[in-house]
Formats: sequence, structure tokens, C-alpha cells
Amino acid sequence: MFARFVRRPLLPGLAICFFSVSALPNPSIFKHVPASLSQPSSKEAPGTAHIIARMDGAASAVMAANIPTAEQQTQDITKTDGMNGTDPEPGVIPNLSITREEVNCSDLSTGRDNKCWQELQLTTWVENWIAANTCYQDESFASCFLRKVGYPELDCTGIKLATCTPPPFKPDMDSRVFYVAYNFYAVNQYFLSWYNAVGGAATLAGLNVDEIVQLINPPDDTNLILDNILLVLSGIFAVAPGLGFNVGNALDKMVESSMQVSKSVRLGFEFVENAITGFPTIGRFLFPIDTPASSVVQIADLKNRLGELIGQVQGNLNKTLVSVMANPTEFLAFASQGNFTASAPSLPDQQQYLLYGFNTYVISACLVGNNIHGTIAKDTNVQALATNGSQERLNYDLSACEGYNSENVCVAWWYSGNYASTFGLDHFSHLGRNYGELLTTLFQKYTTGQLLFDNAYACNQNGNYGNGVHVTVSPAGLNTQCLSQLQILTWDMSCRGVGDSQCEFVEQGPQDGFLRNCGSESYFSVMDEPIYCVPNGYLGPLILQKRAKLDRG
Repeated sequence: MFARFVRRPLLPGLAICFFSVSALPNPSIFKHVPASLSQPSSKEAPGTAHIIARMDGAASAVMAANIPTAEQQTQDITKTDGMNGTDPEPGVIPNLSITREEVNCSDLSTGRDNKCWQELQLTTWVENWIAANTCYQDESFASCFLRKVGYPELDCTGIKLATCTPPPFKPDMDSRVFYVAYNFYAVNQYFLSWYNAVGGAATLAGLNVDEIVQLINPPDDTNLILDNILLVLSGIFAVAPGLGFNVGNALDKMVESSMQVSKSVRLGFEFVENAITGFPTIGRFLFPIDTPASSVVQIADLKNRLGELIGQVQGNLNKTLVSVMANPTEFLAFASQGNFTASAPSLPDQQQYLLYGFNTYVISACLVGNNIHGTIAKDTNVQALATNGSQERLNYDLSACEGYNSENVCVAWWYSGNYASTFGLDHFSHLGRNYGELLTTLFQKYTTGQLLFDNAYACNQNGNYGNGVHVTVSPAGLNTQCLSQLQILTWDMSCRGVGDSQCEFVEQGPQDGFLRNCGSESYFSVMDEPIYCVPNGYLGPLILQKRAKLDRG
């Protein structure tokens, strides 16, 4: 079977070649010779990698169990002859390549540079190479290319132990051959570093679950969707923010002590975003599809199952790498970006950063399990209300909100600069609870207001509340939806009657006890002046009336 090339743009000023094929993940796009005539020199039987690539989700844990552990994954990092510098160890972000005028892409003795993929027109060169060469039946593109150009000892087809090392440069070798061979190594290294970063986060994820459960104290039977957990554990959310804002900028603030590292993590994830945007099928293993029959994990069992779940995430990463190495179209979706030509980019082992998506999902599920919802006061800055002189006309105590703390929390509220609105938490059965201290702790250690509230609000506004976490792919890039599972209710600003207890939220009726007469129990009580109880985080229209005092629980 032959491939038909179709030119499609991947990014502005960049094009990659997509192969028109009938099936994935292993389209037969090469000219083949019968396996019986000659056998590949790979250590694995022909087709082994493709058997792995076709395994379904139920088998991913078994596959992951056969992959070496993170500790075993350290590759044999050697200095490439004639190159400037060395390649980074797995889990270490390298200095980003800067285009250097002194690098001659046709003369590797002058060094490597990312500009060389485009300058040497390597995408077209690879297309022509495929048309002119014959591969074994069921042989992956990576194995075929490396075998035929003189590197039969390199096996970069999956995450394996010390089988994919930097190809040594040979003096009589065409620089285009070397650069393509090096890209196989670099893409493999990228997925290896991602695999190791996920594996290294396992212990911290367990500690986070313990601490989050202790803070929120959800019922033991609080359910979490298995596919959602697999997705958030991958860390892909770092480049796929919620609708309407850039999560990455907020996360940079959260890890100011390691800000450069966090930016590097997002830069690293942009490589896979670019590839998936151009060829969405690459994401089929990375983004499990949530279905009504999807398995659930109870919060009480989550910590004990984290090892198994992280193994499944690592298995999905390996399946993705196997497919990328087997399919020239998927390989070119990565290589044609030019980011894998100077050195092997990798994801630093910034465990807490990779876990913010996981933490946010667990936190929101625990809050929902406790019958807690989020609230929003649109176009409202509660700190401004308390300090701009309006307090004199407010029949409501906001005096304690003198300013936002380092996490943008003031008393019971968090202010969103993205929506110019104020968010809070509210318990349907406990009007008087102030969640300001909890929010501050959560934002200091586990998540951000943007992830917990803004993401949930975007999910709600797009009609996806109650749906699982999912990633969408569009020409604009990747986008994570419903990372936070909170329901967000809007304070009903149309209510004007003090005694009208039916207008608490726009989306639904009021909670029990809303706007009840608190009587003389309140310290606000003045003879013949009614006092009404409202939730501790209330920011509805009644704060502007003067007929009755309001007591925040």
C-alpha cells in the first residue's frame, strides 16, 4: 500500500505532510518486502510494537507493568561526536537553542541548530526517502529508517531500557540523514522524560490526597471517574487550559520559586500540543474518553490505587510513542516543528506543577461530595465594595475585607481578574461557614483560583456541568474543559424584595434557611429592626437595601 501525500499547514509558516491512510495506528505506508526474504535486526519480533499500540485500555496496566520503572529508564547519554555540548539527562530541561549564524546546517562540525529542519527542508526530504525505500512487513518507520541509514543498533520504538541513545555522527554521512536520525532519538527522549515525570509524581500525589481529604473531609464513598483521573494525572492540562484564560500564567505565580521551570514545563507540553493540533489522532491514547459506563474510584480507595493508575498513564504515554515511531505522519507532526533538532527537549521533574490538574479535580470532587457549590457575583469586587466608601450605604458587614491576601482571597471570597467577578464557596446545609481560610490553604499548596473557579465557571457556562474532564482539539490548540467539577451558582441580582426568599440563585431555588429571620440572636439586632440570615459568602442584591440588616450566618 502506498501513501498519498497531502500538504496541510500545521502552524503559521510551517507545513507538515499528512498521509492519506485508511487505518490507524499502523498504516502500511511503505513499500514492503516479504518478511521471509529478510528479517530486521531489531531485538523484538516484527510487529511487537504494533501489538502494544493496538492494546485497549483494559490492557494498559498489564503493559505498563512490563515497562521498566522510572529508575531503570536512565538512558546512556553520550556526547555526540562533533557536537557542541551534551544532551540532557531525562527529566532535565535543556537550555533552549538560539539560532546561531555560525551553525552551517550542512556541516555538522559547526554544531546543531533547530533552524536546520526547515533550512534543509527535511520534511520534503523524508517524504522522498519514503518513496524511494522499502521496509520490512510490520516494521516501524523508526526502525526502518535507522536500520537502512546505518544505525541498526538503535531501537527508539518505545520506552525501553538503554536502547535509544544519541546517534553518533559519521564523517561521511549526509547531514540530513543524521538530523532525521537524531529526531527519532529526541522525540523518544521527550516521551521518556514525560513518562519519568509522571512516575516520579506518584508519592507526592498520594500525600496530596491525604492532605486534601483531611482539609475537606468528604464522605468516603465520594466517587471520582477513572478516565478523568487518568487524564489529569498526565499533566497535559499544563498546556490545555480552561476556556477563556491562560492557566499557565496563574500556575507560574503559584510556583514563583521555580517560575522558570514551570514555564519550561509549559513550553515542553507545547511540542505535543502543536503535534496534536496538526494531527489530532495522536491524542487518542493520551485522552481517554469518558463514557456512562466508565469505572469509578471512591476517594477512600484513591491513594491505594494511585500506583495502578499512574502505571496506566505511563502505559498510555508509551502507546503514544510506539504509534509516533511507527507512523511517519505522526513522527513528522513532532519533528517538523524543528524543536527536536538541536537537542532533546524534555519535561523537568517538577512534580507539584504536573499535579495541579490532579489536585484540582480531587479538590472539586471532594467539595461536591460534601454538598458544597461555588458562587459568583458578576462584575463585583468585594474588596472595592468594602473600601471605596460604599460601605456607608451597604446594610451589610464587609468591614473585615480590607484587602486581598497573597492568594487573592478576602475573608470568604476570591476575586477573579479574568471575569472581574467574585467567587466563593457555599454549603447547602451550613449557611454560616466561612471558607476563606480553606481557600487560602488550597491555593497556597494544591491549586489556584483560576483552576478551581474560573475553569468550573467556563465549564458551567458552556453547558458541560456534570460532564467529565475532557480535552478538545481545534486549530487554536488544545483546551481542557471541566477540570474543576464544581457547580457555580450565580447570585440573583434581580431580587428586590427583602422578604422574598425565592431569589437566592439564578440557576435554582434557595437553600434551606436562606433569608430566615435571625431575630435577637444576632449581634446586629436592634429593637424593631428585622435581621435576616444569609450565607456567609452572600453577595446578592440585598446588600444594597436598607430595610433590614443581613447577618452572614
